[in-house]
Amino acid sequence: MIHIMKRGKEGTVKLFKKLLIFAGFLAILGACTTQEQELIKEPISLKEVLEVLTEEGYNLDEKENIATESVFAQELNAVTPEVYSIEENMLSIYIFASPTERAKGIVDFEEKTATMEVIEHHSYGINNILVFYVSEDEKLQKDLFDALILLDTPK
Repeated sequence: MIHIMKRGKEGTVKLFKKLLIFAGFLAILGACTTQEQELIKEPISLKEVLEVLTEEGYNLDEKENIATESVFAQELNAVTPEVYSIEENMLSIYIFASPTERAKGIVDFEEKTATMEVIEHHSYGINNILVFYVSEDEKLQKDLFDALILLDTPK
């Protein structure tokens, strides 16, 4: 037996309210998706990293042939870093194709160094870049972070 519900005026109003709320929810969801797409940033280049660091007063000395000497200069997720020295401390800059590739690089680093006793260092992951800075100078580490975070601010 089939029961047919009669909708009175009150039932129609409730249905209309539900449809209106659902339409509003879809509109908000669509707006959020648009905002998320706008947040996708262009990849950061090595040139941009170097420009920000020099503008912030860092003197960078390029280091060559260090890849075999340090775990912070090894290839990660098929990317070899550019290695520099700041105040006689090592700075490794990895430029990945995307933030996802950078995340894979971090996992690669963790896997490769899991059984090692790694010296004190800081890593900075911003957008598609990964930077390792090997130093015990906490002020310099904070200042370096403040400089690198400028790469993540809208222009």
